Amino acid sequence: MNNEQMMLNLCRNISYLRKKHNLSKSKMAKILGISVKSLNLIESGVIPSRLNCDVLYRLYFHFNISIKKMFEDNIDM
Repeated sequence: MNNEQMMLNLCRNISYLRKKHNLSKSKMAKILGISVKSLNLIESGVIPSRLNCDVLYRLYFHFNISIKKMFEDNIDM
């Protein structure tokens, strides 16, 4: 799997988690420590240039999901 596909998987998985847990975009953005604008970019398949690894830690901490799994295709939680 190439880096581009891994980044696309991350974007899809973030969107999936938000929807699975019935979170608003505002609440999910707060959990991730990013703006709603950045979350909208992510959910459209674009990684914002200023996104940092803290988002991955927050995903792990809040959803108890491994960072590795966030880059996989079709996560099943």
